[in-house]
Amino acid sequence: MIKSQLFIKKIMLMCVGVFLMTILVTSAHAEDRVVRNHSITLDDIQEVEISNSVGRIDLVQTEGDQIRVVLEIEGKKKGFFRRSVDVEDMDLEIKQRGGTLFLSFDEKNTNAEWTVEMPSVERTIIQMGVGEIVLDISDTDLDVELGVGDVNINAQEQRVGRINLNVGVGDARIRGGEVLDSESAFISKSIRAQGSGDKDLEVDLGVGDVSIRLN
Repeated sequence: MIKSQLFIKKIMLMCVGVFLMTILVTSAHAEDRVVRNHSITLDDIQEVEISNSVGRIDLVQTEGDQIRVVLEIEGKKKGFFRRSVDVEDMDLEIKQRGGTLFLSFDEKNTNAEWTVEMPSVERTIIQMGVGEIVLDISDTDLDVELGVGDVNINAQEQRVGRINLNVGVGDARIRGGEVLDSESAFISKSIRAQGSGDKDLEVDLGVGDVSIRLN
């Protein structure tokens, strides 16, 4: 009986050892952070739509005919051993349908930091679940939707026309332009304003703060 118990204990210890070695080997080969670079020529593109789950988007409008994206992907820790998610095979998803270019990254348990340099297009759409959006724009219709986080936008007053800001829980501020209407409820805020241009600017934020500065 004693020999049988000792044998079972040895088998159990061996199994635990193999299990731990497997975890160590897997961890050694896993990547918890990668950086992806993309350059896309905007031939016949009138609209760019950017979609991200969690992270940050920094976008500035530039000259030229190419959009350049640097995407830094970091895996979050999860599971019993708090191991970081392997992001080695993750990358930006790029699609084009008609005159619209779709750029998206929607992987779970990750944080994605975007740096985007983009020439002017007719319309720019940005959608994100949680995080921060920082934009420096000029000649484009802009539509921003963010679930939770902050939105900061610098724009040219002579380019921007109608402005609509809506925040469910938080605050909205605008510097420059003509404020036509401002409504503050218990925890929400809406602002309607007008620049001297003809490009619409609309922001819908669930929870957080919106700041617009017209230069």
